[in-house]
Amino acid sequence: MPSQPRRLLSVLALLGIALLAAAPGSPEEPAFSRSRWLLERRGSFLSSRGLIPSTEPLPAEVLSAPALVPEVPELPAAARPKWVRVSRDVLPPDSSASQPETQAEPYLAIDPERETRMLAAYQEGRYATGGARALTYAFSKNGGRTWTEALVPGLSRASGGSFQRATDPWVAYGPGGRAYYCSLLFNETGPENGVFVSASRDGGRTWGPPVAVHRGDADNFDDKQAMTVDTGARSPYRGRIYVGWDTVGERSQLLRMAWSADGGASFSPPAELESTGVNIGVIPLVGPGGVVHAVWAHADSTQSPFALVLHTSRSEDGGATWSRPVQIAEMQEVEVRNQRTGDILPTAAVDPRNGRLYVAWMDNRFTPGTSQVVLSRSDDGGRTWSAPQRVSDGPGDAPSFTPALAVSGQGRVAVSYYSLRNDPARNFQVDAYIALSKDGTNFGASRRVSPASWDVRFAAVAGGFFLGDYHGLAAGKKLFHGLWIATAERSKLNPAERQPDAFVGTIRP
Repeated sequence: MPSQPRRLLSVLALLGIALLAAAPGSPEEPAFSRSRWLLERRGSFLSSRGLIPSTEPLPAEVLSAPALVPEVPELPAAARPKWVRVSRDVLPPDSSASQPETQAEPYLAIDPERETRMLAAYQEGRYATGGARALTYAFSKNGGRTWTEALVPGLSRASGGSFQRATDPWVAYGPGGRAYYCSLLFNETGPENGVFVSASRDGGRTWGPPVAVHRGDADNFDDKQAMTVDTGARSPYRGRIYVGWDTVGERSQLLRMAWSADGGASFSPPAELESTGVNIGVIPLVGPGGVVHAVWAHADSTQSPFALVLHTSRSEDGGATWSRPVQIAEMQEVEVRNQRTGDILPTAAVDPRNGRLYVAWMDNRFTPGTSQVVLSRSDDGGRTWSAPQRVSDGPGDAPSFTPALAVSGQGRVAVSYYSLRNDPARNFQVDAYIALSKDGTNFGASRRVSPASWDVRFAAVAGGFFLGDYHGLAAGKKLFHGLWIATAERSKLNPAERQPDAFVGTIRP
């Protein structure tokens, strides 16, 4: 058999063991299985696919396919990005089904008051059936040139907490150098779950204990949270933290938002932005004057199959009340073969100067059957939206996926994404690209950000090869900084193979 990433075979074996252990009727069936509970409700709600274990192993031909290394012209020295490796495998392997040496799903924040201070977040030790052993933070005080990395304390058992698994890391800065880390924590063999926020008073160097934003129970699971902080100098709600998430229940998937006005010490009761249908992937944003916006994916639960649309809502009273949802556009999403990409999740950003809103997502309306990145914008506070336009470029048969959006202090818009355009077979060789616009309407040719292509088959496995449902892109006054997962470094456990790590790069418009 042709050479292949041998570590993936062991990972797939662990996946099969995990599914067998969670299968109803198993002699060693636990009293409760979160994976099984969600699997049984697969047809009644949306999921980012991280909470539903894959019931089909990856085909053997996928693992045994030769690793095509495309001949891509070298970038000019002036345009060649300098990536910095952020993750260093701070969590030693254990005997569980967690995949060692795997980082996934990164997010990035920049302190607006001190742009040399940056905070990265990602999963550490991914499980194939959902979540990770721990969540990691990495802190930089010199604009991303060097990083200090550690596990976020008090979350999962691996970091001194009580929960078995952690996932969906999200970070943000507030006024006064305060930093916040939002996480989704849960037990696989018990019903305990919830959304939590950890706070740092020193910009992300050290962290306090996690505070519960909301706790689920045996019949309700919290999922896919995101967070933002109001840093507006003239906002009446300056410093307020907003956390949004969805709750998966027996017959509903509510979209919720809560806020904190005391630096994350306590949170308000959640407001329900949408209680009908199924909802996921909320992104909260704060515009000028403290107006809060939320963007998410929605589907009518009575339809089969689901027809996904993007919804948005706004609050002008600090998150206490919300407008009725407004439709942005239909999502014509399509999966990328053999990968899990967060294809049903949007990304969004707001222009800090004028409040212009931007939303991007994966869509195949311009290249049927192949995912591209499209964008819509609103100039009236989310009340009306432009028709979707294609932002990713390259060959029409080359998937572009997992976008991230950011707007600089100068109003420049950046959309970063993964692409298979440099793989002749459009299979496994991944690159990172970024599209830039001065006016948010006209985008130039995308820039290749990655120094070289990497083989996604060395990434974590979770319903497909998994870099993350999202990646990080943050903007300062002028510069953009991206945080991606790439399999560029050799494995310490098996030097003949590669491992997924978090890398940061700086992009000058």
